[in-house]
This record gives sequence, structure tokens and C-alpha cells, in this order.
Amino acid sequence: MTEPVSQETELVLLLSLPDPRPDEADAMLKLLNTPLDWNQVLGMLTVHRVIGVAWHNILRFVIAHRQTLRSSYFIKSLKVTAAGQELMAEEQRSRTAEVQAALSAAGVRSAVLKGAAVAAMAYPSPGMRAFHDNDLLVDREQLPAATAALQEAGYVQGSWDYETSSVRPAARRQVMFMAMHSHQTYSYMKPTPEASVLECHRLDVHFSIDLMTGNRSDAAVSALLDNRIELNGLSVISPTDMLIFSCLHFAREAAHRNEVLALKDLVLYKLVDILALLAGEHDFSDLAARAGQLGFTKEAYFALHHCAEIFPGRVPTELLDPLRPNDLAYLDEVDDGKTVVHRWQTPMVRRMFDVHRLRELEGDLNIPELGRK
Repeated sequence: MTEPVSQETELVLLLSLPDPRPDEADAMLKLLNTPLDWNQVLGMLTVHRVIGVAWHNILRFVIAHRQTLRSSYFIKSLKVTAAGQELMAEEQRSRTAEVQAALSAAGVRSAVLKGAAVAAMAYPSPGMRAFHDNDLLVDREQLPAATAALQEAGYVQGSWDYETSSVRPAARRQVMFMAMHSHQTYSYMKPTPEASVLECHRLDVHFSIDLMTGNRSDAAVSALLDNRIELNGLSVISPTDMLIFSCLHFAREAAHRNEVLALKDLVLYKLVDILALLAGEHDFSDLAARAGQLGFTKEAYFALHHCAEIFPGRVPTELLDPLRPNDLAYLDEVDDGKTVVHRWQTPMVRRMFDVHRLRELEGDLNIPELGRK
């Protein structure tokens, strides 16, 4: 590690690796047999949504030693969550496949972003990747046909009401506002009472990939849809495009003021997705050219740079160096979508696991106190 971290954080990083080396597996086992704050370890794995990866690594490298480990009780806690993720992932995937079939029948081409697509493309088991909604990319001019097909299939734009187990329809002005000022539509939802775990199948329909903005990226969307592939019953964007989109997803949310204030800016699973994609047998030799074509070179470098910072030695320099811009000041910036409002003083690896990182921003961003308007 380039920055010193606690043993608890070191263990979380090791458990989050999609492909631990023998020395890393040994270090993982050693830490699991060390007196640690298991509440803290479990909390970090949960908040950063990497329990599925952690359980997979425990099954591979640790479970044979469970009788003698100090952490044996902690390990049992991971099994339950991982099992639920596995079941939910399949329930999500099958319903998304049905939706894509309905869209295709209506003449609408679509591709899955993140979630089930990354799970199938980058992980040995779909339950290793936690996801609660499903992101679909469509051409903007096909939104009316997509809406009609989704409504015909029983989907409603709104939010889930846990008390009534039903969809609360969104007001028309909310639907219109989001479509005009965002890169996606208001969420489509459909109750799934027949499912074992899933209460509601949620779809976020993207018509632009210029995340966190109202900008339109019709040409880039068309390019991603032109290169989509079939995988595990789904139409998904290509591996190179998925890597670029994963980088874009991390970069935009890590740097946006609203995400920072909500502590949604730094969630480890986004970088673990990148690691998992890099660890696969995909050819990313065209990464720099494709990122330039799509207009997201800086975002790709941002994410891969910070991924290399937190997981040293995991990002090939031959992928990173061609993306490097001349000015690197943006790597530590926070913006409001238009202007820079803060520059971080602490390195990424410390911020990633610091729940009090907003203290650095006080005075710059007028951080509200919880419970007060």
C-alpha cells in the first residue's frame, strides 16, 4: 500500500480482490486469524458492497481453516448475505432478459449497463456483484417506443412503497423534469410477488452516457449499441465499453458535489468492477482509442489512476499511460457540474474509508448538519 492503512482496512482490500495472488491469499488468512475489530470489517464490506467478492475469496482460500480461525463467527455473517445476493442476481437477470425481449419485439435496441452485465462479464459468480436496479441503454429517439413497451409489460414510473408493497406513481412533472435535466428517465418499476427475494424489478432507462449532466450523447450511445454483445441471455455493451463506462461511473460520482455530500462518491465496488474486468481475458488494447472516440479519456484515466492508487500493481501501465492528460489537477477536484468547488488535501486511499471525510470540506461546501434544514 502507498498509504498506511489499518489492519481492518487492509483485510477489506484483500477480500475485495477479484483474483488474489498466493501471497495476498496468505496475508488474507493471516489477518483473518488476527484479533481485529470484526464489526468494522463487516461494516466496511457492507457499505462498500463487496461482501459477495469477500465470500467468494473465503470459499477459495479460507474455509478449510474455519475451525481454528479467530474470525470464524464473522465469516458466517458473510454467507447469508452472499446467498441472498446470488438468488437476487438471477431473479434480476431473468426479468431484465424478458424486458429486453419485449423491447426488441417493439423494434427498440437496448444494452445492459453495470449490474447484471458486469456480473456476467467479469465475475465467476453473479452473486459476487451486488446490484438493486437494472440500467438499460436505449437510443434517445426510441424512448417513446420503449416507454410504450414497458407500460405494456406492466412497468410504472415511480418509487417503491414498502408499506403497501406497490409502486407509487411519480407525478408527470417529476417524470418530465428528470428526462429533460438528466441522462436517464424516471425509474420504471414492477412488483414481483412471485420472486423469492426480489420485491420489485426496477429499470433505469439511460438515453445518454454523459452521467451527472443533462447533456445529450446520442452519437456515443449509438456507438455503444452498435457494439453490443449477447451474454448470459442479455444484450450488453462490449467489454471495452463496459470498462470505459465503469470508469466514467466512478469518476463522475467521485467528483460531484451532491454525491460527495451524500457520501456516495467513494464506494469500493465501483473500483472492484474495474479490477474484475481487467483480470479477465478481454483485449483492452483499444482502450485509449475507444475512450477518445467516446469523449471520456479524462474519466477513464481518473478511475484507473485511483484504482492503481488503492490497488497497487493491478492496472497495467500500458493501459494507463496512453490516457494520461497533461494537467492532473482534476484528480483531486470536486465540482458542482460546472465549476470546481473544492480540492481534496487527503489522498484517495484515506478518503475511501474515512466516514468523516466531509470535515475537510466545511467552509467550502456549506455542509448541512444531519437533522437540520
